[in-house]
Amino acid sequence: MQYKNLIHLYNRFGFGLSGTELRRYSKLSFEQALKQEKVQELRINLSELRNVKPKDLSDMQRKELLKKSKEKLMELNVEWMQQMISSTSIIQQKMSFFWHHHFACIIGNPIFAQNFTNGIRKHATGNFRDLLLEVSKSAAMINFLNTRQNRKRSPNEDFARELCELFTLGRDQEYTENDVQEIARCFTGWNYNANGEFFFNLKQHDQGSKTVFGNSGNFDGEDVIDLILEKKACARFICDNIYRYFVNPVADQRYIEELTQVFYSSNYDIKKLIIHIANSDWFYKEKNILARIKSPMEFFVGLGRQFKLTNENPKSWLTLQRIFDQVLYQPPNVKGWKENQEWIDSNSLPLRLRIPSIILTNSALEINSKPDYDSNPNDMAGRNKLSRKLDFGHDWGYFFRQNEGMDFKELFFNNKISPQLATFLQNNQFDSQMEEVIQLISLPEYQLN
Repeated sequence: MQYKNLIHLYNRFGFGLSGTELRRYSKLSFEQALKQEKVQELRINLSELRNVKPKDLSDMQRKELLKKSKEKLMELNVEWMQQMISSTSIIQQKMSFFWHHHFACIIGNPIFAQNFTNGIRKHATGNFRDLLLEVSKSAAMINFLNTRQNRKRSPNEDFARELCELFTLGRDQEYTENDVQEIARCFTGWNYNANGEFFFNLKQHDQGSKTVFGNSGNFDGEDVIDLILEKKACARFICDNIYRYFVNPVADQRYIEELTQVFYSSNYDIKKLIIHIANSDWFYKEKNILARIKSPMEFFVGLGRQFKLTNENPKSWLTLQRIFDQVLYQPPNVKGWKENQEWIDSNSLPLRLRIPSIILTNSALEINSKPDYDSNPNDMAGRNKLSRKLDFGHDWGYFFRQNEGMDFKELFFNNKISPQLATFLQNNQFDSQMEEVIQLISLPEYQLN
């Protein structure tokens, strides 16, 4: 495969490639590369938080437990970042990140977060039914969408509604308000224990007959999932989301229908679906290359992989995630994070363009602090700049060794040079390769993939 196509493929199903990786992946088909990858679990020590019942603790102990939970959630966040940066299983990592966005879930409990992450990773390129069931049974999702409060005498519709609208079918697609109410009854009794392990509480399950999509029976949650998957609309909705994320934000219904047929006829085999995309000529059309704007996480991880970034201060990753509004385990709502052009505005773009230079020259990050209008509506001090040191280690030697002989325009922009970029390159002479690299990755075009 040509380098241009390889760069495009692994911009989408990875976080970009170095020159060394390009040469290695040029000898492998996408399917072969995927077969070589391993599912990596996310594991940090959470033993001191297990089997703890807050109701048995004093106020001081509960405060300490909350503090420790926040610390462990930050540790888990940073560990995930470092895995994405250092892992050789780049397709698995990217697919896991995508599904975290698709099944958006705000998680404050590190035990729940670790289990949720590993559950997604286990099925990220497997079968969609298994993935959907794993997520639906996770303590993180049960807690977030109030399934625990969904009982036979007082059904809660939160999970039922989002299951249909955001996770499987799409808003108002082949389900009714009555279906949502009946589906909620099917999921009554789903719960978890103190360690975030799923259990089914039969006493709280509504065992009466329900009617879902015109089918009647004593259905439970797994039955509902099967009824949803029977609908081709579910395959179409997932393929539409995958197309917009991995191919082009502007949908092309011809190819979405093609993918839908592949996905549905394969009984929702995710691996077959993404291999089909990777092997399709239309995926490599010029209109799809550099057609997406990187999310902040894709931007950070791409930099991290090229320059072997290490975080001397774990809070540095959290600082960047918070500034750019993409914090792992903390999507803004159940719809997930922003997408594509939503990431770029007059405030975020200039700051993004400065980040490579700040990190690679060990400079301080200056940002505008936010006014505390709750304390003083007239407070103007909040407009002052705050200076923060980002304590990242980086390795220029590693970057140049990995990319020896590479044309940086090809590496960063896939040789898709706009007139503005061509003018910039023509009018600027660089004193060193280091300066050239920093200047190139500080251009707006570097925000595309």
